[in-house]
Amino acid sequence: MLTTESTQTRRARFRTWRTQRPFWGATLLILSGLCLLLPAYTTIHVGDVLVTISTISGVSTLLLGALMLLCGVASLLRPSVKLPAGVSAMIIALVALPAANFGGFIIGTLLGIVGASLLLAWANAPRSPVSAESATDRHA
Repeated sequence: MLTTESTQTRRARFRTWRTQRPFWGATLLILSGLCLLLPAYTTIHVGDVLVTISTISGVSTLLLGALMLLCGVASLLRPSVKLPAGVSAMIIALVALPAANFGGFIIGTLLGIVGASLLLAWANAPRSPVSAESATDRHA
């Protein structure tokens, strides 16, 4: 059983890790990729009826969903790739609207656009803020 201190330490470490990267934008991109992939590769059972959405755009759906997932995971692991990943994700989200089942029934496209916007808007906070005293000492 975990103690309260170790749980708090893990939460603090996760919070520190999360603030050093575009966490919410990347999370939305991963969700968008899953929404793009879900309709084309899921079979739903409704009673005795089997519902499948099989389209000609299966390959493009797979490609666009995988690229969206790649942009999200890459920006989580390497925050320095936020600019190319954000621009790529924005283009993928817009291309997915006509090419991949209306962009995952529009939800995938909307999540991709918002996630890419958050990714592009994210700015890494400085790790150690410079105090006013040390800044004036350097100029003296």
